[in-house]
Amino acid sequence: PSAAGRLTPADGLKAEFAEDNSSNAHDVKDSINSMAVSVTRHALTPHVTDFQFLLCGIDTLDLGLYVIWGTDWKRRLTVLDKKKQQARKQGGLLSKMSSGRSFVFWPNGKGENYRFHLQFEAYNLYIGKSSSPGSSPNVYVSIDAKALWLNSIEKVLSWIAEDLQTIGKGKIQSVKVSRVDLCADFFIPGGVTYYFLLSHKVTHNDKGNIYLDKDNLETFYLANKRSPIQLRIYNKGLEANQHGGKKLWFLDLWKIESTEGIWRIEFQLRRPALKQFGINSLDDLKEKKAGLWSYLTEKWFSLRFPDNDKAERRTIHPFWCAVQKCFQKNDTGNNNKVKRTYKSERTASPEWHLSHIDGCLSSF
Repeated sequence: PSAAGRLTPADGLKAEFAEDNSSNAHDVKDSINSMAVSVTRHALTPHVTDFQFLLCGIDTLDLGLYVIWGTDWKRRLTVLDKKKQQARKQGGLLSKMSSGRSFVFWPNGKGENYRFHLQFEAYNLYIGKSSSPGSSPNVYVSIDAKALWLNSIEKVLSWIAEDLQTIGKGKIQSVKVSRVDLCADFFIPGGVTYYFLLSHKVTHNDKGNIYLDKDNLETFYLANKRSPIQLRIYNKGLEANQHGGKKLWFLDLWKIESTEGIWRIEFQLRRPALKQFGINSLDDLKEKKAGLWSYLTEKWFSLRFPDNDKAERRTIHPFWCAVQKCFQKNDTGNNNKVKRTYKSERTASPEWHLSHIDGCLSSF
């Protein structure tokens, strides 16, 4: 009874149960149990039940180039500086190579090491002032996604070599992989929900972010943008339609007529992570690409049913099984497992150890 002498709804409910006979109580209990079973089964039901693999490969590739420029590099530097000044006045300078390839000379470079920025249709080229490379590359190139999907890496690299020769008789000594984005595209009717990812994800990385359009997931990020490894799961079909449909050329690669229901799983790896996997050259990347994808989709992140207290023993979701296998199908013969080696950034010198021993001996 309430303070006013009236029964509250909760009191009435208790009184009603108290007056029930035992058979009715059993009926209520059975009803509650059946409801619980229904809820549990619903939670375990996969939200992605229908999917189709479309495409996988490299979507972003940044390279550090060790370039030796010609003997007249100082004169060429003067020309580049003048173009940079003109670009600063005009907000960008449209130019053309002797090969016929056009490019935009932008006023800003990249960080402190790369003073000049030349944007070609197939790639962005960043050039430092040094006439020869030291311990780090003196030229940096970021290859456009369309150039990667429609051409071989070797073909694009031949264009870059030709343009470096024209710019300053530059010759590429060696190439180091600085960043690579590996991805796989799937047709998923109904798309992917944030709840599905949240209830099935298994990972050691707790940082992330999401972008929603009302209640609809657009992009799921795991790890921040500066992390050595970052995962993105996003509505690729939606992105392809943006900016005037500049990426609708993907339809030919997907071999479908609509962008509806196209989702991408994409891992971005920066130089620190690539170094840990022993990926330095393009040959390393080619050899270890499938193994790298296996590591990322098996050990770094996975989608599993919540059917076991221990995450590593949970059943892998059928959709994620397909994600894990897609690179193996495309790269037969290069499915070797890769090992991630963590090394201390600083190694103490022999002098430090001797000084430390001397101090310990004195104390002893």
